[in-house]
Amino acid sequence: MKWYDKMVVAILLGVHALLVAIGMGGLVELVAPPPWEPFSNPDLPRWMLTLQWLLMLGAELLFMEGFLARWRVLPWVMAFFYGIMAAVCAIQTFTMLTNENRYLLMAIEYAEYTVILLYLFNAPAMRRHFSREHARA
Repeated sequence: MKWYDKMVVAILLGVHALLVAIGMGGLVELVAPPPWEPFSNPDLPRWMLTLQWLLMLGAELLFMEGFLARWRVLPWVMAFFYGIMAAVCAIQTFTMLTNENRYLLMAIEYAEYTVILLYLFNAPAMRRHFSREHARA
């Protein structure tokens, strides 16, 4: 793997690990007042926050496990989860959120999903990483 692919992979794994922590923190916020400044959006109802944090946590854990275990289907798994998360984001943006930047934030979230998926599906290093020859049982 070339140096720039290693750098992209390190960034992706680091971001996904951070998002696992944020997802866990979001779930903690639903149970008890946290010792930190809450980051759950007060515009969202409890059921939506629960869905959001569970989806985030699940997607991020699957990404890390699937990447490290070289799941050949990981790009498709992430496309499935990102699709669900994009739909949840659209529902939140158009029906629940009130901040003036909500459409820009939705566009940024969609761009992030798109860039990650394009890399997972198309980068030669990722094709080799997820190939049958490299896949673990």
